[in-house]
Amino acid sequence: MFKAFAVLVSLAIPILSSAQTGPGIQWQHTWGSSSDDEAKEIKVTGDGGYVVVGSTGANDGDVSGYHGGYADVWVRKLDAFGTMQWQGVFGGTGNDQGFGIDQTSGGGLIVAAGTNSINGDVSVNQGSFDAWLIKLDGNGNMEWQRSYGGSSSDGASSVIQTEDGGYAFAGFTISDDGDVFGNHGSADYWVVKLDANGDIEWQKALGGSGYDVAEAIEQTSDGGFIITGSSGSSDGDISDPQGGTDIWITKLSPTGQLEWERSLGGQLNEIGWAIIQTQDGGYVTTGVADGSSFACSSDYSYVYVAKLDSSGEIGWQRTCLGGTGDDFGLSVVQLMDGGFAIAGSTRSTDGDVSFNHGMADGWVIRLDPEGNLLWERTLGGSLNDALYSIAITNDGGYIVAGSTASSDGDVTENKGQTDLWVVKLGPDPVGMAEQEPQAIFSLSPNPASEVVHIHFEQAVPVGAQFKLLDAQGRRVASPHDGRAVAPGSELQFSVAHLPTGMYAVQLSKGGGTWTQWFVKE
Repeated sequence: MFKAFAVLVSLAIPILSSAQTGPGIQWQHTWGSSSDDEAKEIKVTGDGGYVVVGSTGANDGDVSGYHGGYADVWVRKLDAFGTMQWQGVFGGTGNDQGFGIDQTSGGGLIVAAGTNSINGDVSVNQGSFDAWLIKLDGNGNMEWQRSYGGSSSDGASSVIQTEDGGYAFAGFTISDDGDVFGNHGSADYWVVKLDANGDIEWQKALGGSGYDVAEAIEQTSDGGFIITGSSGSSDGDISDPQGGTDIWITKLSPTGQLEWERSLGGQLNEIGWAIIQTQDGGYVTTGVADGSSFACSSDYSYVYVAKLDSSGEIGWQRTCLGGTGDDFGLSVVQLMDGGFAIAGSTRSTDGDVSFNHGMADGWVIRLDPEGNLLWERTLGGSLNDALYSIAITNDGGYIVAGSTASSDGDVTENKGQTDLWVVKLGPDPVGMAEQEPQAIFSLSPNPASEVVHIHFEQAVPVGAQFKLLDAQGRRVASPHDGRAVAPGSELQFSVAHLPTGMYAVQLSKGGGTWTQWFVKE
């Protein structure tokens, strides 16, 4: 049952481009023990480095502080070049695995995990497996930890810090007691809102009488939440099942009320692994679809991607992305040009896959705003490799993380069985060749703590659109009201209220888009 929820520098880049080759590897590192180790999520931190969460299975190699048992939660903090700054191993003598991580205000971290331990770092077990949240400071020291659930199995797959300084996590619950009430039968989505101290403000069990598991949660611009995962139900909260197991997307209000839900898929089995809110207020989800559901070229699994509007209606979908092997989309980010990058895995050697190193490779896919394939590249060696998470880096490239059993190809070293694997890719080539010789605007100071000044080197006409975006491409504010701007003028906007991290000012006019990044200290 536990395995059920496991499965910037300154750039000015117009969007006008055609299909190009994907970015190259700048560096890659493996870390591990003599047992199985893996990464489930990676995030870019405010200092330009990275934090990665996953699990480890032994107390040797790169691992110290292992508690024994099946696995421990493993968190590693890296600098911008992939050098380890600190690591933390958390758990007890049972089965403890990390699945999600988010940077919190003040530079700390919140970790989503699952545990059935009753000792070590785990102070309370509610029964069987619990959802387990761990709050760390910026140096990896535990500030608090809490177990959530009932007398049956429960888990947390994804966690975020919310706008009010609290937290929200999503996963699954089979319980209907303890911290859980309202279970519809079997497994339900479980969404829990916490305050800053980890106390439950509200919880919601969503689903039907079948098996429903949430994999990812994001807070939306209205303060609510968007969740994706899979549903095998055809009753309860599911209004339009497609057949088999569907990708199921739920939109909740800020207080946890179900506003709308949408089932995506065909007659067979689909799973949603990741979801984001897009710049236009809609959503993109990625996952895996059975090829037979959509008359693909084989009956194997394909990467599935769907763009939804703010009400959950499908704008477009890619149903057969991959080849004649098994292909998975596991993480997605939106780029400043409105397109998307997806990380996952592939066993294909044909179709949309240009090369396979052997067995399963990590796969990175770049799509334009309409879902058309711009470039793709496989990463790995001759054994099984996968990428579970992708993030945009400060130089316009990507950081991806997952696991590898290889020691050849793109992988330089294996510590034993599977290793935690992180790869840094260079800046995305899409649009690079179309840069103007002179930037339209610049930003100062950079880094900034209170106010950012926009300096205009060229005139900007009435109606040009400005957006303030975070490092994941999510709209934060509009720093300019659309009035005409003369060359040599400037305006300013406050950033004092923003959390530390990377942000961008994006200008769209005349069919082009220009972006300048800055650091909020």
